[in-house]
Amino acid sequence: MQKNNISTITRNALCTACGACAGICPSDAIKMITNTAGYLVASVNGDLCNNCGKCLEICPSNPENLPSIETGDPFHGVCIAGYVGYARDNTLRQISQSGGIVTALLCYLLDQNKIDGAIVNNFSQEERRPQAVFVSTKPELIEACGSYYAQSSVVKTILENSDKRLAAVVLGCQAESLKLIREKYPKINLPKLTIGLICAGQYSRKMIDDLIEKSSCNHERILKFRFRDKAVGWPGDVHIVSSEKDCWISKQNRLRLKPVYELHRCIACYDQMNIFCDIVCGDPWGISNKQQPEGHTVVIARTEAGKKLLENAIRDGAIVLEELSTKDIFTGQTVDGRHKTKFYTSRDIFQENNWLFPFPKDWFDNITYTPANRRTHHELDKRLEYSRDLYLTRDREDYFRKTNLKKKQLMGNLIKNLFNRVLYYTKTKK
Repeated sequence: MQKNNISTITRNALCTACGACAGICPSDAIKMITNTAGYLVASVNGDLCNNCGKCLEICPSNPENLPSIETGDPFHGVCIAGYVGYARDNTLRQISQSGGIVTALLCYLLDQNKIDGAIVNNFSQEERRPQAVFVSTKPELIEACGSYYAQSSVVKTILENSDKRLAAVVLGCQAESLKLIREKYPKINLPKLTIGLICAGQYSRKMIDDLIEKSSCNHERILKFRFRDKAVGWPGDVHIVSSEKDCWISKQNRLRLKPVYELHRCIACYDQMNIFCDIVCGDPWGISNKQQPEGHTVVIARTEAGKKLLENAIRDGAIVLEELSTKDIFTGQTVDGRHKTKFYTSRDIFQENNWLFPFPKDWFDNITYTPANRRTHHELDKRLEYSRDLYLTRDREDYFRKTNLKKKQLMGNLIKNLFNRVLYYTKTKK
């Protein structure tokens, strides 16, 4: 008999590595491992699994899960208020992502003794990977500043620290898992407040290796890794600090690698805007006069608790915010155009290929969106096929063959596009 556990999710390339399953398993049958392609995945020990099904009950990729939602629009979620702003502490603003609001709020909660600590990501020097950790001091929070686009098991770390008063920085899938846990296991102590990040997806942890190899720090001990360091101005370049020197890689190199390492399930995700958190923060894309080098953060309060925290932090001088229409935030993040089209097209492609789709179908009925044209459908079909195939690859040599071929294709497309631009420019000048 097939066991009622999370393995059905990993077999379908849908694990986001939130770690909720590993954290809630009563028999310690689930471990988070790195697969051949560098993705962090849940692995079930069949000898220990007692078929209780708890892991599937709280998995954000199980289409049978229906966390309660207070709005008919899962792309926008509940929006109480919108803002744009930055951390009052200029040093904190400069070393943090965007305008530093997330770190400033966590530091404020510590100063006010509202929490014992926070669950955040920092960089493991030993593994050269991001890791979800509990931190309880401002220096630890500051050390963890920045973006980590590779996976880490945030919910597992939250559950391991459920005896504490926590705040947590989460992605949409992680926030949904916490929502499911809260509804199905209300006695578990979960974070008092969640700060969500606007999310464009996670990537294989081998993307970090690739970027380090492109630098002159490759053969040294890596002390720090930042996907986006704002020292060169927002949005930031890749910054790698080794035992010997600092190395910088332009953001264009990072962007070119995204199609090579993107996570299959993330491409099809609806929750870019993190609807299950208390506060969501992100970059000020499309917001006029708020894209200066020093950085700003757009913010949406989704709960009264989140709104109250923002108001108190403003009053006490921890952050600077001005009101901003949430409509402008969603427009800047291209939610109602590009994002919805990508989601609904992905859903069609999953159905065409008879792949397990990770979300309840009835959530997304009667929502207006722009259907994809033939070219967009074809390109997304290829993205999903490649990312799924890469995720499920078991042979190491086959993995390198696939990623190297993908890089060659991307480089060929880049050269072709550059040639066409030069040709167009030359014709227009004549």
